[in-house]
Amino acid sequence: MLQFKRPRRPNGFKQKSKEQLTSLGVPGSNDWPKFKDKFWQNLKPNFMKAQYQKCGYCEIQISANGDVEHYRPKSEVQKLVAEGTELANSRRLKGRKRPAITENGYWWLAYDWENYLLACAICNQKYKSALFPVAPNRKPRNHEKYKARDPKKTDIKNEKPLLINPFEKELDPFEHFEFLKTGIIKARDGDTRGKETIRVCGLRRISLSRQRGPRAVEIWDDALEFLDPDNTPREFKKLAIGLYFSGHEVNLYAGMARIIFKQITFMEWSELNDLIEQEGWMPEVEEKVKNATALQD
Repeated sequence: MLQFKRPRRPNGFKQKSKEQLTSLGVPGSNDWPKFKDKFWQNLKPNFMKAQYQKCGYCEIQISANGDVEHYRPKSEVQKLVAEGTELANSRRLKGRKRPAITENGYWWLAYDWENYLLACAICNQKYKSALFPVAPNRKPRNHEKYKARDPKKTDIKNEKPLLINPFEKELDPFEHFEFLKTGIIKARDGDTRGKETIRVCGLRRISLSRQRGPRAVEIWDDALEFLDPDNTPREFKKLAIGLYFSGHEVNLYAGMARIIFKQITFMEWSELNDLIEQEGWMPEVEEKVKNATALQD
């Protein structure tokens, strides 16, 4: 996962959002709920640009199949009782169970700019859906089907989301995740938010780990070689630029690259950035970024 900067709201968004919410009504009204999906899907270009055409959770490339998803679910809240298994040579899931535990979700945030992010269809539809674990646990409800009380506006300031949002201002993914050389992700030191984010979004799914694997091996080996005191200046420069480019926002799994780099070198990403700038190598990085962006377009 990589930290992103939330894009600016389009002109007139606040008024349009207010109008949509007003027309939605409140739980219990006729034909509740009648969400207008087109409203947020029209915002996809904004988030495609801000997230460099990548899923906010798993960082795979997104094309036509991406969703502008609600971080806090709008219709209901589910509970993950069985993670399920991704079938071999397939992206189909077997045995994943996430029953609804509330009748309504965070409905008043259905048109809230701060509640949107871009996610791939696999993370959003097959895995996350309406899951949103919090601490402390949701208050129980004496109901045959819905076992927890519906979210309320007043609850938000007291609940701690366990699902990590890539737009969090103070986010440092290294605090929550670590990677094996094979590309398999783990919660760092059992970090609760890291663990829940992995479970909710299926970040250890077979297909994703296989896609990340070759890149993880390459970054792992380059980071080790970067530390070799016998490197020639030319070799050191090549490794530094290559590692920095791997962790640049335009690249797939840039978040993984940054985490592995710190795992191996114990250097902060900002230190590598400072090195690149001090040595005057940034123009070469920018040329690589320009070429990569041109290929994406």
